[in-house]
Amino acid sequence: MHSLSLLLLGAAAGVNAMLGAEIEAVVLPDNQFICADDCVHQGVFFGTRAACLENETVVALDKDGQPSIDLNTGSSLVCRGHPVLSLPGRGQRERKADETPEQCDLQPITDPERIGCFSNRGIGGGSAGETLQWADVAKLVEEAAGAGAAGQQGSQPQAQPQAEPPAGQKSPEKCTKEGQTAFANCDQGFAECDRLGRAAIESCLAGQ
Repeated sequence: MHSLSLLLLGAAAGVNAMLGAEIEAVVLPDNQFICADDCVHQGVFFGTRAACLENETVVALDKDGQPSIDLNTGSSLVCRGHPVLSLPGRGQRERKADETPEQCDLQPITDPERIGCFSNRGIGGGSAGETLQWADVAKLVEEAAGAGAAGQQGSQPQAQPQAEPPAGQKSPEKCTKEGQTAFANCDQGFAECDRLGRAAIESCLAGQ
């Protein structure tokens, strides 16, 4: 799945959960890989504790209410909902505009049998995470989106079927397609094209 689809799928389905895997490394289609060092790649945050969409990261706080910095990565970002945030003396807050994850370093694959990121795994007796293909990450986002959509449907009253959208208002599915089209027609770089795609969805859902 293209990175656009990952982001738009998450946005449209309201994905706000961690992806279901402890990831150590991700193999990219262009014979490169990245390590899960509290960094972001194409909208997905790969943390040393968990992975999630970038916009679902929060700042972990210590007992004094200050950012809790990971000594290995220098980051204080954690996926929203991670159990570590509920430990005694720990807290969280939303990220500020300048508190964004670092981009993951792209590393060349010289030996497919020896892909490993050991700097931040296995410390203190912990076990290593998984090495996934980028397609596996896309599947995890799909699963999280499906779970999120099911949860939203389960929370709605079931007495009556949902009414059709009012005249002039488009369905979420059509709006997602409009976002995909806006992204596909953009030639201004990934970040700007992602912004335009999201803006197209929001404008469509608002009936503009």
